[in-house]
Amino acid sequence: MKYTMTRIGCRGLTLVELMIALALSLLVIGAAASIFLGSKQSFRLEEDISMMQENYRFIADRFNKDFSAVGYTGCSLPFRDNSPTIDDLINDTGYSDFIQGFEGGAAPDSITVTYAEPESGIPVVEGGADPKSPLYVSKDLPLYKALTDNFSSATNPVPVTLLVGNCKRANIFLVTSVAVVTSPSGVAVGSIAHVAGMPIGGVSNTSDALSDTYGRLGEQTASVYERTRVTYEIDTVGGVTGLYETRNGGAKQLVLDNVTDMQILYGVDSIASDGNADTYQPWSGSLKVYDITSLKVTLTMIVTQQNGVDVTRDYTFITKLRNLGLDI
Repeated sequence: MKYTMTRIGCRGLTLVELMIALALSLLVIGAAASIFLGSKQSFRLEEDISMMQENYRFIADRFNKDFSAVGYTGCSLPFRDNSPTIDDLINDTGYSDFIQGFEGGAAPDSITVTYAEPESGIPVVEGGADPKSPLYVSKDLPLYKALTDNFSSATNPVPVTLLVGNCKRANIFLVTSVAVVTSPSGVAVGSIAHVAGMPIGGVSNTSDALSDTYGRLGEQTASVYERTRVTYEIDTVGGVTGLYETRNGGAKQLVLDNVTDMQILYGVDSIASDGNADTYQPWSGSLKVYDITSLKVTLTMIVTQQNGVDVTRDYTFITKLRNLGLDI
């Protein structure tokens, strides 16, 4: 007896079925690739935002250091009800303005602030014969050593602006020379001269005489401080757009690139005089500097690019001006 075996279910795929299967496979692969690329793009964006937040914190810390010290004058605590007299001997009157703003409108704002460096102070150890005498200080302290290096090692010394003051009055002046000398009492000290008509880097004092003979016996203790003047602005230098600073008349330096805008509002204490901002206003010539108690700064930064378009984020912080309040 013979048995015949019949093959059942061995029919192959038709061309149409194969094309449908291939199309479905491509859809699945395309969806998976789209999800992967989207996840990768989201991860990169989060990474860029995280990096930009770090940059923002760096700038906020830098601004806080400069802005919170605005108006610092050493012992001369700058509240309007107990204002010391501050005389500026420098022909650049900008040195006596603690805050100078520029309202850019739709364009970026800029700001210039000045203050005495709190950590730089050195005491005046002895008074001279009169307000035209040099200031006698210790020759072994960092500020005097820095002045010595500036005047001895440079063919053209950098102009250095200092502030000297006690609790009653203060002077802003340009250093014209330094030397180790014998003081009136016969002690070897460092002298800091403030001669008029002797330009340093195009800057000069308009008078030889300070408003006091600082360091006289029986008078309030006086100290000398380094004076800082810094401008922050948005600029494009060499094709690089970002936040730039100009410190003490030096060259413009890039602080951070990819910062495209800076808007500044000034917190004004105009009601209770309690040191708190009642309103935040743009800069204007009518603002009284000693009424400004804080700054609200908004920075616009480029986080990343998507499809050739910049993706930006705004970051805002408020800085309290702890030392401002001088009625000058």
